[in-house]
Amino acid sequence: MYLWDSNILRHYGEGHPILRLHIERVSWSEIAVPSVVVAEVMRGRCEYALKADTSKLASAHSVLMKTRNFLDRFNVSVFDDKCAEALIKLRQKHKTHKKYPDMMIAAMAQAGKHIVVTRNQNDFEIFLSPNQISNWIDMKPT
Repeated sequence: MYLWDSNILRHYGEGHPILRLHIERVSWSEIAVPSVVVAEVMRGRCEYALKADTSKLASAHSVLMKTRNFLDRFNVSVFDDKCAEALIKLRQKHKTHKKYPDMMIAAMAQAGKHIVVTRNQNDFEIFLSPNQISNWIDMKPT
């Protein structure tokens, strides 16, 4: 399974040409968005929808609903007990890491033997082996 980081979602929405080439070489059923990424994306949209100035509320709620509909296109890989066990081990090993959501995504990849697809490879290199990280934006498929 290929777990997409939030930056890959953005590039997908923009129709990135190299990303499209990667998508063509795998089955859509092999691609998933981690529930962690769904939470990150929706948190931002929800906060905006709840805190926007009155003049921007309608637009903020429209963006919230468009984001929800966009995310509905994807399989979602849910953070489960096996992921939690992997996260505990990562937290013990990397106590001071600042990007907790990245650590959670890495735990999901470890628990399920998945590949994280991200443009921010350096965010995951501390947690995962090189064969569990892939950049579908800067690297053309072979």
